Amino acid sequence: MNTSDRRQFVAGMAAKYSDRLRRFLKFRLRNPADVSDLAQEIFMRLLRVPHHEDIRSPEAYLFTVASHVIQQHQQKQVAVSVPLEWIETPTETTMSSSDEPLAKVELHQRLDRFERSLDELPPRIAMAFVMHRLGGHSIEHIASELGIAQITVKKYLARALVHCRQAEQEDLP
Repeated sequence: MNTSDRRQFVAGMAAKYSDRLRRFLKFRLRNPADVSDLAQEIFMRLLRVPHHEDIRSPEAYLFTVASHVIQQHQQKQVAVSVPLEWIETPTETTMSSSDEPLAKVELHQRLDRFERSLDELPPRIAMAFVMHRLGGHSIEHIASELGIAQITVKKYLARALVHCRQAEQEDLP
């Protein structure tokens, strides 16, 4: 197969499915700015398919590739350390200038421990935990976003919670 045939195949796929693909991505991504980048990545991957004529259902293949790209993108997002401002909640971190320095130091140490705990977890488990505990997402929503069963999300959440609690206990004097 030559490059020209692959380009024609991908151009045809883009013309036929681009709008549906963008809606699919927009629905599954938290950041709408990522839609164009991921759509481009999906079509770039289609360009690398050596024998496009062997694909029996191009639409199903396209959305399967899209699901994999989304999954990889989400895993990369979790692999990046969770910023402190995302972890902090107003009830835990609201301090006035009159609060004791010791309380501030203790709070920052707890947040550092929490970040380290998340970094030690597999990316998908950390993502599920952050989405649920800090993002307020439901188990159903997390399952849909990660493309896994609800029972798996529950197992991930339990594992992450146990891990974070153990890490906190280990750090206590």
